[in-house]
Amino acid sequence: MPDTTVLASPETPRPVYDSAARPHPFIEEWLEVYRYRDLVVQWALRNLKVRYKRSVLGILWTLLEPLMIMIILTLVFSKGFRINIPHYPVYILIGLTLWDFFRRSTVKMMEEIIATETLARRIYIPRSVFSLAAMLTYLISWAVALIPLFAIMLLLGHRFSWALVVLPAGLLCTALFALGVGMIVSTMAAFFHDISLMYQVVLTAWMYATPIIYPLDIVPPKFRFIIELNPLTHLVALVRDPVYAGAWPSLMTWAVSLGWGLTVLIGGWWVYTHWRDEIDYRL
Repeated sequence: MPDTTVLASPETPRPVYDSAARPHPFIEEWLEVYRYRDLVVQWALRNLKVRYKRSVLGILWTLLEPLMIMIILTLVFSKGFRINIPHYPVYILIGLTLWDFFRRSTVKMMEEIIATETLARRIYIPRSVFSLAAMLTYLISWAVALIPLFAIMLLLGHRFSWALVVLPAGLLCTALFALGVGMIVSTMAAFFHDISLMYQVVLTAWMYATPIIYPLDIVPPKFRFIIELNPLTHLVALVRDPVYAGAWPSLMTWAVSLGWGLTVLIGGWWVYTHWRDEIDYRL
């Protein structure tokens, strides 16, 4: 009689978690963000809904707010200070929209690291997801804010150029820079809450040190190098040249802008990932 005994197959070995085999936090955080990429999109949409939830105008406020600021600054600087720039509303509005994107996105990143404290302690979510979601939120708002800009260009008879096709690339360089700055100030704010107040003061000074409402030519030559050391000076030129001047940004402008964007992003990401495990204990 044949032997019908069934031999038990050996169990499939289970993977063993080895904490020593984890990648460097700098790399691991990027991998975790990729895993949670759907949450980045959903949280960004959630931010948009919350921002305009109780607003009568809703997302139309994204169109009206830069227009109202532009009108005020145009009256003050073109009439009061006699800044003679043709089609000044176009000149100032493109700079204002880019600055608004930078300011709001970095401030939102700083706020999110505090606001999501309870959520991050209950379930595991990489905190950088909220920073990227804040960036995506204001990228969408910036795209909407281009509508009044193009409308004013049509109204004033300002010419459109094929150089406009590089506008998204200019915004991408600004987004890289803003993400790096946001990660740095967010990490600092997690340890020192006064940073959030100090950063608002820094932003005010930073805006006036950037040629947004005035041309670089009016700055005295002996002080101009200070303005040129400002990364946002080059980032503003990167989006203003195609829109206002109808010209392709120079290779130098591209190189400096991309260099600042990548350098600050890498530095900011390293600062955050270096201290991320201590942030929850500090908040």
